[in-house]
Amino acid sequence: MTYPKATSDQINFFREHGYLVVRNAVPQADLEELDRYCDLIMNDKQKYANDWAWDEKEPLKDRSFRIVQSSPSFVWKDIADAPYRKWLASFGEDLLSLKLSFWYDQFLAKPPGKSVATNWHQDEAYWGRNLDNRGITCWLPLQDVDVQNGCMHFIDRGHLEGVLPHHAVPGMQSDLIQCEIDESRIVICPIARGDATFHHSKTPHMTTANTSKGWRKAVTNHLQAVGSGGEGDHYPWKVLVNQRTGERKVPASR
Repeated sequence: MTYPKATSDQINFFREHGYLVVRNAVPQADLEELDRYCDLIMNDKQKYANDWAWDEKEPLKDRSFRIVQSSPSFVWKDIADAPYRKWLASFGEDLLSLKLSFWYDQFLAKPPGKSVATNWHQDEAYWGRNLDNRGITCWLPLQDVDVQNGCMHFIDRGHLEGVLPHHAVPGMQSDLIQCEIDESRIVICPIARGDATFHHSKTPHMTTANTSKGWRKAVTNHLQAVGSGGEGDHYPWKVLVNQRTGERKVPASR
């Protein structure tokens, strides 16, 4: 299997709707390699991971990891040479019509039964104005996903309406934020292992809690236009949380 090239129909759809599902995008063997490295993180969460849904009632040492948040880059030193990494940068460039550089990835795993939703948000709301229309995200699940275990939901054409006001998710010690959306425009995207989704950095999106009997694991990959400089010029809701010390602080650029 070879990695797909973006078609004109896919490019046009992405630019109109702000998201795209790509079927049969990543070969199973490449996903299996990625999955093996992610399992190293799962086996030592206290060392390698944060709890992105850290409950404010839980002490630091007793985090329940309702959303495991880490990066395969922590355990895979040659990940930059992985074929899927090179493909998603090339494909993303075609969709966004910008020269892109890989920025960072996140391994996000939801345990069966005790996870929570990743509430509606826009990536730029976390990143700040530095990434104004200059970012794109590719989401790769490591198993089939649907509403039961936490598939992607998007707001159709939501990338055309600017950055919405966000606020902290009640009860969270982590930095999760959320926004209000037009529920009439929700698009639910169940996909199979090997498929991928792309979304614009202004597209509101969320994933449901995992109510299935197995873990839901995914790697989300963030790319930015060359020269953007990473996150900065933050919005007033931005807070930084250190999950090694529990410290919370406001970024200097806010």
